[in-house]
Amino acid sequence: MAMAGLYEIWKDPTKSDDEPDAFRWTCTVLTTSAEDDLGHIHERMPLLVEPDRYHAWLDPDRSEKADLLELLVPAAPGRLEAYPVSTEVNNVRNNGPQLVDPIAVEE
Repeated sequence: MAMAGLYEIWKDPTKSDDEPDAFRWTCTVLTTSAEDDLGHIHERMPLLVEPDRYHAWLDPDRSEKADLLELLVPAAPGRLEAYPVSTEVNNVRNNGPQLVDPIAVEE
């Protein structure tokens, strides 16, 4: 599954080119309204790029907004699974595969 995203590299105008932190990579995941059963968790869900559209999505010569939007699809109902995980996911200092391990639901 590939979520649609955008990135940009920008230069901090207050820094010279040779400073290690002069350039910053930024990125975002494109989302849409969550209208399936996952919508009760969050009102947004990622837009996906299907495998047969990867090449077109990543084509640097393709820049027409309408053409690019046609490549994106919301996740089909049932394609994403929701389950509770540890609250450790709420802190960017935490990292590791255990963050997506399901936890028991308290009654």
